Amino acid sequence: MSSIQTSRTKFAVGHYLTEKPDDPASFAELARRFAPRLREVYFPWPGLSNARAKVYDKPDDEERIVADLKYCREHGMKLDILANATCYGEQSFTKEQRLQIIGIIEHLDELGLRPEIITTTSPYIAKVFRLNFPDIEIRASVNMRLRNTLALEYLAPLYDSYYICRDVQRDLPTFRTMAAWCKDHGKKLCMLANSGCVRNCPWQVFHETLLSHGFSFTFAEMDAQNIDLVCNAMFSRKKKLAEFLRCTWIRPEDVHVFEPELETIKLSTREAKFPLEIVEAYVNGSYDGNLLRLMDPNHALGFRPNRIDNKSFPADWVTSGIAGKCAENCTHCGKCEQILEKVMKYDIDPTSRLDGFSLTNNYTLVAPKKKDISDLDHVPAVKGKKP
Repeated sequence: MSSIQTSRTKFAVGHYLTEKPDDPASFAELARRFAPRLREVYFPWPGLSNARAKVYDKPDDEERIVADLKYCREHGMKLDILANATCYGEQSFTKEQRLQIIGIIEHLDELGLRPEIITTTSPYIAKVFRLNFPDIEIRASVNMRLRNTLALEYLAPLYDSYYICRDVQRDLPTFRTMAAWCKDHGKKLCMLANSGCVRNCPWQVFHETLLSHGFSFTFAEMDAQNIDLVCNAMFSRKKKLAEFLRCTWIRPEDVHVFEPELETIKLSTREAKFPLEIVEAYVNGSYDGNLLRLMDPNHALGFRPNRIDNKSFPADWVTSGIAGKCAENCTHCGKCEQILEKVMKYDIDPTSRLDGFSLTNNYTLVAPKKKDISDLDHVPAVKGKKP
C-alpha cells in the first residue's frame, strides 16, 4: 500500500464483517489504515432491514461492529445507520417498526455511538426520525433513484441530504442542476462512486426487493437457471462488453470533477471483493490496475481473460460527454466500442483467472458443473493484445 495523505476527504465506506476478525482485509484494518482520509462509515444493524442480504446474526457480531464503530468515532468519522431496504414487508408503517427504530437508536446512544445520519428509503422511518431524533441527518438512499430537482423538492420536508440517482450522475448538466438546487435549498448532495450495476437497469427494483427479504442468490438455495439478471447476462457475451463503459461508475481520477458539489462520496465496500484496494484507489485519486476490481458488483470474471486498464482511458472521458448523457438514449454510435479497444487488455496474470471455478451471484467461489466450464472461457483475448 502507498502512503496515505492526512487531509480528510468526503469518502464514506461501508462496514462489513470478515469470517475471521484478524483477516488482513477486515474492516478494522481498513479503518486503521484509512480513517484519517474518511468522513463517514455507513453500517447496518442486527435486525434492521437494509439493502443487502447479509445480516449480522452471529453471537459476537454486535461486539465486533461496536468495536469497529467506536474506532471510527474516535478517529473523527461520522456514523450513518442504514435503513435503506426497498421493502419492509408487513413491518412497514407499524408501531412495532417505530419502537424498533427508537430502541436501536437509544441502544446506540447508550454505547456512545448515536449516529449523525440515517440513510433510508422509507418515508415512515424518515418521519419517525424527524419527530423523535431531529438532530440526526436524514439522507435519501441511492435506491430511491432521485434523478431531477422535482424529486428532491418532494422529499424536502423530511430529508436533509440525497444520493443522486446513479443513472444520471455522469450527466454533468443534470448533476450540476441538482447540486445547485441543493445548495439553494440548504440540502446536501451525495454520490455512489463505484457501482458495478448496469445503467438504467430495469430489474434494479426487483433485485433490491429480493435482497431486502434476505435472498443471497446462491445456487444452492435458488433455481439458478431461472436467474438471468441484466448484468450477468450482459457481461457473459463479448459483443456486450462495451456496456460496462455505459454504466454509472466514476473513476478515481475523475472524482475531482464532482467533489466540490458533494457532501459525501460513497464507496461500496460491504460485499466488495477488494475493499482495501477500492479505498486506496479513491483516496489517492489514482489507480494503475484493472478497473473491474474496484466495482461492486465485480464483473471481472465476465471479461476474462481480459481486463479494463484504468490508465488507458482518455483524459476527457468525463468532460467529453461519452461517459455522460449519451448513454441515456444510446444510439450505438460506436464511440464506446472504440474506447473499449483502447482500455481492454489481455490479462497476463494467471492468478486472476479463477480457472476451473465460477462465481455465484453473491461472489462466492463454487466449483462448476462440467458442462459450464466452456462458458467461462468463451471470451477471447482482444486481437493484438496478447503478448
